[in-house]
Amino acid sequence: MSKSDDFAVYIRRSTADQEEKHQRDAITDWLADHDLRLGDVDVYAEQASGASEDRDEFHALIDSIEAGQYSHVVVWEISRIARKGFLAQRFFDACEDNEVTINVTNGSVRKVEPDGHGRMVADVIAAVAAEERRSLIRRTEAGIARAKDEGKWVGQVPAGFITVEGYLRPNFSPDYDDGEAGFHDIADALGSIENGESYRSAAAETPNVTRQTLMRIHKDDDRRSWYLDQEAEDERVRQAFNH
Repeated sequence: MSKSDDFAVYIRRSTADQEEKHQRDAITDWLADHDLRLGDVDVYAEQASGASEDRDEFHALIDSIEAGQYSHVVVWEISRIARKGFLAQRFFDACEDNEVTINVTNGSVRKVEPDGHGRMVADVIAAVAAEERRSLIRRTEAGIARAKDEGKWVGQVPAGFITVEGYLRPNFSPDYDDGEAGFHDIADALGSIENGESYRSAAAETPNVTRQTLMRIHKDDDRRSWYLDQEAEDERVRQAFNH
């Protein structure tokens, strides 16, 4: 087999919470079958969306491929390369133009060779991954729009509030041990700030609320009125007070 420095590995996880161990395990097994170890090869690993063009390791790998540094690249599955068609095609083209074989440890295509063998199936898989992403975006956008139409809260829940079946409610009985902040606690802190107390001092007396949070609320006229006057421009917040 080729020398170990002819090999590169690419690993991508989409979010901070997503595990990459299964990718590393599968790639480690593939390398072992070819008398190599993960520590023997160059590893390009990053956390990034497959649809993002802002992927330093991905672009660094392509640059190295175009510089003739590798003859083999190992990935867990085709979808790890990209979830946008033109990004996948750029990667495939770089490998094909520079005589690099793409080795895939999981999926219906296990090898894409510079002579084009396996490329058609890989193109289809990449196209399907791109369409799945577009469908997910459409479903997510439709779900958010539907929730908003129903008066439900979408996104991060404001400090001092909770959601009940998707609807915003002031948190009048916070579980401090679980890290919750109380609506009345924040209101009291904002009242103290209005009377001249510092953000730092008010935050020190308010469970599970930071100085930055109090400052952000206090400097936002609309949001400050939620706590001090129980008034809001947002109908969802007004309904929370009237529930």
